[in-house]
Amino acid sequence: MIGVGAVRAQPPSSGQPPDPPDAVPAADGEWSGWNGLDLGRLDPDAERRYWVALSLVPGLGPVGFGRLLHRFGSGRAAWEAGGAVLAAFHHPPPEAADVLRRLRRLGVAAVYRRVRAAARRAEGRILTALDADYPAALRQANPRPAVLYHAGDPAAFDAVGVAVVGTRRASGYGRSTAVHIADELARAGVTVISGLALGIDGEAHAAAIEAGGRSVAVLPSPLDRIYPPRHRSLATRLVVSGGGLVSELAPGQLPGKPDFARRNRIIAGLATATVVVEAPDRSGALLTAAAAAELGREVFAVPGPIDAVASRGCNRLIADHLAALVTSPAGLLTSIGLAVGQRPVGVTSLSGPEAMVLAKLMKRPASVEELIGPTELSAGALAGTLTLLEARGLVTSYGGATFHPTLAARRIGRVG
Repeated sequence: MIGVGAVRAQPPSSGQPPDPPDAVPAADGEWSGWNGLDLGRLDPDAERRYWVALSLVPGLGPVGFGRLLHRFGSGRAAWEAGGAVLAAFHHPPPEAADVLRRLRRLGVAAVYRRVRAAARRAEGRILTALDADYPAALRQANPRPAVLYHAGDPAAFDAVGVAVVGTRRASGYGRSTAVHIADELARAGVTVISGLALGIDGEAHAAAIEAGGRSVAVLPSPLDRIYPPRHRSLATRLVVSGGGLVSELAPGQLPGKPDFARRNRIIAGLATATVVVEAPDRSGALLTAAAAAELGREVFAVPGPIDAVASRGCNRLIADHLAALVTSPAGLLTSIGLAVGQRPVGVTSLSGPEAMVLAKLMKRPASVEELIGPTELSAGALAGTLTLLEARGLVTSYGGATFHPTLAARRIGRVG
């Protein structure tokens, strides 16, 4: 059986049936976006196959799909219009017309069966913007994805969602902060949303799971092609723990650069608020923040050292009053109207040196060299103390250079 991806990959063929004449537009007036469409009059079950088939045409993104519905009135009418549907595209790519002809030659029923079967093999399901279980937060976005592929528990969309995003090249400070924020959000019942990327995204997903909460990853790739491959096991854990995976690409399709930008818009659309932990200039996380602002969602940023490249984007967001300053996870929760979750009792039986070193690290992460002076411990004694704190799970190091207090340490409260 020809896969979904093969529909795009086939070379042009001759002898194809001609497209039917242009359909008469079903709607008059200027295009006013998705919020101006009367979607309630469309039957989700009757429209689904047409929406799925049309979404496979290259270049037909959320804006184009909305224009298509505005012009033709329904997915079925647009499909039956044949080549005239390309008028809804802003700049149709060269291959769009050829792919549309091949899809029409296969037939909408056959195309839909293949996509549905591929989604099921990936343990996913198809959602259109007409379906009742389409994410409520995303339903308010303008534009919004016409078709999504989802694996996991749909209940994860019912809770308040907060996006935690940042650079792939995260520092120890950024990773530690992302873990702390995601942990507190998850304990407060928030669904943590991110993009499954290396660095900040992955730390946020993992921390939410380890806190017993839910996390949703929006992929720039289809459900059957997890990207990055190193996070395949993390993707499985997200689904098993009650979260999920979301993609705008049908199984079998190959991702491209535009799909990463659209992934960022979906992250912003699913979230009540977006938190940028670490982001250099021209970071994808900044695109997510911009998308959130365009959608009228709250944007927060974690400040960093003025000479840290990884924090330039965050510091600029704060300086330009484009994002609210995050000083603590508790403050973040208060800003979005939520209470801090239950905090388990931590370890309190620390020795004097352990309590002193941990107290210094609670104020600011530091290297061994930076701790020797304030603690007045010898290099050997300090190394031994840090080893004991690491064994207790109270201190960790990223790259072996800078030591940070773990979440368990933060839950102890004030020490020393």
